[in-house]
Amino acid sequence: MSKVWREVADPKKHSDFMSSFTEGGVPITAARDNLLEKWVYFANVCNFTFQFQSIEQVKDCKAYFEKKIHPSTRGNHPLFEHYWHPWYCKLPKGINKDARRVKVLKALQEILDKWG
Repeated sequence: MSKVWREVADPKKHSDFMSSFTEGGVPITAARDNLLEKWVYFANVCNFTFQFQSIEQVKDCKAYFEKKIHPSTRGNHPLFEHYWHPWYCKLPKGINKDARRVKVLKALQEILDKWG
């Protein structure tokens, strides 16, 4: 069973794993105004926790998981390739297989329904 939730963004605690190739992600930026709350969204599915800094990232991830077949990641990698993998190459093995992919899509849709 999947679990989705959101937390107020804290740069000391949360990282952005999707917008850069940096191993371990980059710290998120806090809201510019104390009156505005910036949220971080989570989905725990198949023993893996997805973390998103925005609804746009949730939509990008959903678009990735909607495809059954993905192009090869071999080829155009820069030097020191183990440091430069995009976020979808760092997902756990088998998470985009049939049954798990459906569970991930359901959890992502739940985030979009609640807060998108």
